[in-house]
Amino acid sequence: MKLLLGSLSVLSLLAACSSETPTTPVADGYISHNDFESSLGWSGDPGAVTKAQAHSGQYAIYVDQNREFSLTYEAPLRQIVGFQPRSLEVEAWVFLTDDNSTGELGVQITDPIHNEKQLFGDGINLQEAAKVHNKWVKVSKSISLPDSLNPDQHLKVFLWRSKATSPVYLDDISIKAIE
Repeated sequence: MKLLLGSLSVLSLLAACSSETPTTPVADGYISHNDFESSLGWSGDPGAVTKAQAHSGQYAIYVDQNREFSLTYEAPLRQIVGFQPRSLEVEAWVFLTDDNSTGELGVQITDPIHNEKQLFGDGINLQEAAKVHNKWVKVSKSISLPDSLNPDQHLKVFLWRSKATSPVYLDDISIKAIE
């Protein structure tokens, strides 16, 4: 009987977790904070996670001349924000190896109904924002969003190689929605 009750409790918990109700955003408007010790909410090539450089913990993500994109955070707005966001605060730590580390931290809003068509795009030019090599540097940007957002559109945040021919590392990223 105890085994049956325990099994029913686990099944109830799993059913509650898999419901289609929107997920609760992280406290104080934070959509995501990731130190890449886990990749919850981030998808893409697992080879884009490395131990070569890390700001905190053991792992960071990277791009280089052979890797165009690193992991991407993607989620429908309705699942991550309980309000109409006016802007996003994006903050991360980056490590540029030399003058050829010219990556970008991209932010997009896409429309899943129309083949993920980009509706909005912005980001942080990491070479301009960091300005230093061989040292972890905190970069941030407030990104104003269009008034025309709707809850079915997707937010994407990603590390892009741009013109980099040398490695660009990124760690400890935070994404916050501002109402």
